[in-house]
Amino acid sequence: NWAAIWIEFILLVSGVFLGMQVSNWNQERGERAAEIGYLGGLKENVDYSTGALQLLIVSLGAQQTARARLYDFATDPTSTLEPVERDRLILVGLFMLPQLDISEVTFETLKSSGRLVAIRSPKLVSELQSLSANVAAARRDQADEVQTTYLFSDPMLVGNVDMGGVFRQPSRNGNGNPYIPWLKDGRDAAPTPEIMKSQQFANVLLYRSFFTNLRLINARKMIEQHQRIALLIKARQAQLG
Repeated sequence: NWAAIWIEFILLVSGVFLGMQVSNWNQERGERAAEIGYLGGLKENVDYSTGALQLLIVSLGAQQTARARLYDFATDPTSTLEPVERDRLILVGLFMLPQLDISEVTFETLKSSGRLVAIRSPKLVSELQSLSANVAAARRDQADEVQTTYLFSDPMLVGNVDMGGVFRQPSRNGNGNPYIPWLKDGRDAAPTPEIMKSQQFANVLLYRSFFTNLRLINARKMIEQHQRIALLIKARQAQLG
């Protein structure tokens, strides 16, 4: 009965075809759900990093402003500083060392697991890879400033400056002394050390400022990249519904 045979054959082929279609559909559905999850993770990382970069830019900018004032004091024989202002400028301009705080958890997870292909937006993937390269460069610049701080800036302060007045400076939010709680107020301000009028002091300010400027350039570039990435994530999420 050829008719029956053909009917059975068609049913068999149809069943196999439908089974494959269902399997493909389930796979695509799973991949879509995974991509949605990854995009959500990337967005959280971008939001966190954007806020941290904005704070870093503010801190680095405050350091540059403090160093400009200290450099003017060091190089101009007629320039003077009140003790409280002097100690505040040293704290902000030379002691503080703001750190880069970038979250790349989702991107690094995708890259290390070979799942970066799960993000089906070539432009987004390209931006993420470019950002990762810029983060690595920013960390190298930060390491250079840390090296300069430990080799030149800190030894100069430890050997020549009364850091008691520096560490007595109140926090920016006015909640008292956050640096060394047991260090009591009331001590007379120490005289300004001679080294603060020297070429050595001025050069340390220049070295620190050079690396900080590189860090500021990178931070601003990364802010722009994060903004582009946020828009690409939003567009891809809209495509996925």
